[in-house]
Amino acid sequence: MIQVDGLGKCFHLFDSPGKRFLQALFGKRFSFHREFWALRDVSLQVSAGEVVGIIGRNGSGKSTLLQIIAGTLRASRGKAQVHGRVAALLELGMGFDPEHSGRDNVIFNAMLLGMSREEIAGKLEEIIAFADIGPFIDQPVKTYSSGMYVRLAFALNAHVDADLLIVDEALAVGDAAFQFKCLSRLDELLARGVTILLVSHDAQLIKNYCSRAIYLKEGRVAFDGDCETACELYQRDGLIASGIGDEDGQQAAPVLGGAGLAFGNGKGRILGLRLNGTGEAQHCFESGELIVVEVSAQLFQPVKRPRLTLILRDLRGYNLYALSNSHQGVELPVHEDGRLRACISFTGDLQAGDYSLTLRLDDARSDSLCELLDKQVNAAILRILSAHKRFDAVVNLRGHFEALPVHDR
Repeated sequence: MIQVDGLGKCFHLFDSPGKRFLQALFGKRFSFHREFWALRDVSLQVSAGEVVGIIGRNGSGKSTLLQIIAGTLRASRGKAQVHGRVAALLELGMGFDPEHSGRDNVIFNAMLLGMSREEIAGKLEEIIAFADIGPFIDQPVKTYSSGMYVRLAFALNAHVDADLLIVDEALAVGDAAFQFKCLSRLDELLARGVTILLVSHDAQLIKNYCSRAIYLKEGRVAFDGDCETACELYQRDGLIASGIGDEDGQQAAPVLGGAGLAFGNGKGRILGLRLNGTGEAQHCFESGELIVVEVSAQLFQPVKRPRLTLILRDLRGYNLYALSNSHQGVELPVHEDGRLRACISFTGDLQAGDYSLTLRLDDARSDSLCELLDKQVNAAILRILSAHKRFDAVVNLRGHFEALPVHDR
């Protein structure tokens, strides 16, 4: 569906309007600008029917890449080929004429997206109903709020029968009810095999809907693969950029499981993990069985409030459960040499399948502020076995079903 090879995009930056004017006059002989490469040597492939998440910090080149793929921006070098009809929800209100009504803008933009008049007539009321902006549909869009812009734009792009749908942070603007409606529509598009590029800073959204994630860093592809690793790398680099951890320390921590990802600021380290149920080490458990996790850690600097957190995730990296000593009001005693140990237990009332355990060690300075010392992603994999299906979905909330008698009226 998408083939991108050696893509690069350079913008010219001017220190003042005067230099921009001089560039227009004498640009063939002199240069009055600085070059900024928003994208450098980006190559990727997206197959038909894939749902690919694109993550990265602000300024990493996400929107630039999407605009080039959508055809609204020209690349400086390389090429991007797209096969099929493209619907793109990019910058807020892009393509809308502020002087015309929402209804007129829907009709006009649907024609630009390749829909025939018959298609538009058949779907117009459905699009308007999905947007749910009431009588404002016949008012100029310049009177719309940001939420109304997104409602109308998403409603249009989600109903054009496109082969490729590009969504750039649109789900972060609407209210909760509209977000649920959008996600339901995405489910429908996924079932139809529509290819989707989804940009979001919401790691859980990326993990839940995408089969793969691309992490852009400073205009380059830093990682292209599973969603959990991409999101963890993004989080790690965010901590480095914010000054919470240093880059050397963030990359130095060993991985307990051998196949995961580990990072921290080097002031503490998770040393070991042991899984058991009835006393002996094990990695397979019956659904509903008690699971005990024994953890050992080492502090290299004094920490007033060490906090150890266990996170249970499914294989796509979606958080199912998390528990820390702070949740339980338990203080972790630290030995004089900096060592500490803890035992975390929970009932593995889960559907049959494989799950991962992630551990993190923090200096919990307050309930809302902490310093990450070490994080071990996929520190261990456990398998849940179930001979009889007792519930649907993933987690058993121990609900109760009672049949009530029917009385005569």
